[in-house]
Amino acid sequence: MQDELYRATIAVLGEVGWDGLTLERVAEKAGRSRVTLWRNGVSRESLLDALLRRLTEGYRDAMLPVLTSPGSVRERMERTMHALCDVIDAHADVLSLSDEMFHRAAEANCEMPIGFLDPFLRVLADARAAGQLTSKAKDLDLADVLFNGVAWPYLHFRVRHEWPPARARRLLFATLLDGVLKK
Repeated sequence: MQDELYRATIAVLGEVGWDGLTLERVAEKAGRSRVTLWRNGVSRESLLDALLRRLTEGYRDAMLPVLTSPGSVRERMERTMHALCDVIDAHADVLSLSDEMFHRAAEANCEMPIGFLDPFLRVLADARAAGQLTSKAKDLDLADVLFNGVAWPYLHFRVRHEWPPARARRLLFATLLDGVLKK
């Protein structure tokens, strides 16, 4: 997707939401003709797919190196959380529109080799095997809490409070990790 169509799609979503997104509105926002977009194979569905694919690919690219990184459980979990925050920073414009973006991307199944929770699940399994978890909750539930406990507060602190990344990450990670892992 061209950057101008990407920005126009985000702008229209911000104004009218998913249900109000039309090719005509995106074309108008991008200063292009709806017919021209349509003739070039652009549709409402292709715009949404491209938006979600960009998010999915950004997540994949950030997380694949983390999945194979060495280190202690705590170091690996911190790297996983940092990678998620990197994705949040890179896609804050899209993620600020709706807390459904990751769900929609998962439903669209944008050829993702890993699930959104997989990096967290991998580290949690190692932490459980090493006796380092403080919680008896299921790993899937903990992964969901960690993913969402990082993603949405971090986005809020960065976008709404305009905290610098280091401050938001330092305070958020310490709070979450100390609640899940033994020191």
